Amino acid sequence: MLNIAIIGHVDHGKSTLIGRLLYDTNSLPKEKLEEIKRTCEELGVEMEFAYVIDALEEERKNRMTIETSQVFFRSKKRDYAIIDAPGHKEFIKNMVTGVSQADAAILIVDVKEGVKEQTKRHAYLAKLLGIGEVIVAINKMDLVNYDRNAFERVREEVLDYLRKIGLKAKFVIPISAYYGDNVAKKSEKMDWYKGLTLLEALDRLEKRSKGFDFRFIVQDEFRLDGETIYLGNVIAGEVKRGEIVKRFPEGDEVLIKKIFYGERGVEKAKKPLAVGIIADKKLRRGNVLAKGEAKVRKKIEALVFCLLNEIKEGNEYLLKCMTQESLCKIEKVFEKIDVENLERKEGKRIREIEIGRVLISLDEPLAFENFKDLPEMGRFVLIEKGKIIAGGILTNLK
Repeated sequence: MLNIAIIGHVDHGKSTLIGRLLYDTNSLPKEKLEEIKRTCEELGVEMEFAYVIDALEEERKNRMTIETSQVFFRSKKRDYAIIDAPGHKEFIKNMVTGVSQADAAILIVDVKEGVKEQTKRHAYLAKLLGIGEVIVAINKMDLVNYDRNAFERVREEVLDYLRKIGLKAKFVIPISAYYGDNVAKKSEKMDWYKGLTLLEALDRLEKRSKGFDFRFIVQDEFRLDGETIYLGNVIAGEVKRGEIVKRFPEGDEVLIKKIFYGERGVEKAKKPLAVGIIADKKLRRGNVLAKGEAKVRKKIEALVFCLLNEIKEGNEYLLKCMTQESLCKIEKVFEKIDVENLERKEGKRIREIEIGRVLISLDEPLAFENFKDLPEMGRFVLIEKGKIIAGGILTNLK
């Protein structure tokens, strides 16, 4: 399965595009299609594919996406999970949550409006979050009578911004999500375009290879027949009963005595199974079991995105990475980055909706990896008084 984030400025057609993809790939249940038709009739509007995603009544009334939604469909090649990321500035926290789970992104741009504030913000966040595969969809071509010059003008505008931030578009496709032009089928109204449809382009994307052997994070434990079973998820590779792995952050060796999948004993477990493990040593919540060496650190340099209040030099927070956690302190704010004009500024604090590069010191060592290599171990949150105030990613661990 490939996880795709749909990103871009508000009202540029993200939800409509997803609805159209689901409709054209016959991925909509009959009941859902009937519900959408009834909703449109009650609201006195034509068929709106956006309502496939905008399922909440508040969203329908205000015509905006306020939650990060996930839907699934299948092409002839593979399965997809599509993450619909909100475009409004005030919903940016939900957008970050969605994009952080994605393998690739579709950046959608209205051909009449061109590159806007959230287009830049979303593209830059995709870059910061390590998304390397990007398709640009120039939408609403029907509103400019499928004019090639209008497409080329916006295409250059988008590519110019992406070049500045170091993000490369694999494909740039003219579409009309509302009418389905170049989404799953070639458009007869744009015979000047000789490239792939959006669905064909998605099938050309490659899922990132993590390049890791076994990684398992301990989430919980329970006793059964006098033995302690440690529960968790295999986030990379596989392990077999009887193998010796390493426990982090301690770095010592652990024997895998038994593996359980549900109530059944199994010989091996691989990503993405949630399993139970019996080991020859006592483990704890937050331990990472691995083949090879994990990157254990008490100091990390990271990119952080402030979601609430501010991040300030000298302030202390609780850092959580999966089930690992440690008290920490912001030792230094190196710089802040303005995603609109890409200016880098000095300062000792990062305010809400700002991005910054910081040095964090931890009270306890934790196991990490670079986000682009293993996202689960390369992202974290900072918590203050029980509230998540920032999300962060690790990009340059050696």
